[in-house]
Amino acid sequence: MKKQSIFTIIALVAAFVMSSCNSYKAKEVKLSNENDSLNYTLGLANGDGIKNYYLHNDSTDKPIVLLLKAIDEAYSSDKKEDEMYKLGMQIGNSLKKQKKSGLMGDSTLVFNQGLVEQGLINALRNYKEGMTPDEAEKYLHKVMSELQQKNMQSHAPVAPKVDKPKADESKK
Repeated sequence: MKKQSIFTIIALVAAFVMSSCNSYKAKEVKLSNENDSLNYTLGLANGDGIKNYYLHNDSTDKPIVLLLKAIDEAYSSDKKEDEMYKLGMQIGNSLKKQKKSGLMGDSTLVFNQGLVEQGLINALRNYKEGMTPDEAEKYLHKVMSELQQKNMQSHAPVAPKVDKPKADESKK
């Protein structure tokens, strides 16, 4: 009886560990505003790039899980083990900076870790619903161009105001 209890406990622990390894699932997200869209598309576009560059020869779940765990742990850990972990730390630290300074360096845009992470997960898992990674990149590029244009206009020197002569005065 004791052997069966130990076996049951080991089986439950193993099942828990195996299920926790797959907690990063692709799923539909609800985007309420442009800020949500920017957070999600940032993750989606970057997730696709990571998948194509780092994971193009690997069809297993292990590197994705390692990467996503490392991104999650980047906020509180200095652990450095393997390439995927290091990549996850770099991405996590970059995202942490955006959390402080604003999404994509714009203090008016609020960073949302959950949406960025879900975008990464959806791209890494080849989630086909909703926006494609190409559409995400185009959207990010468009919005970033508009933000840069707006910033350039707000920092442009103001020309002095010159009073134009009235029509009657110019005839004199």
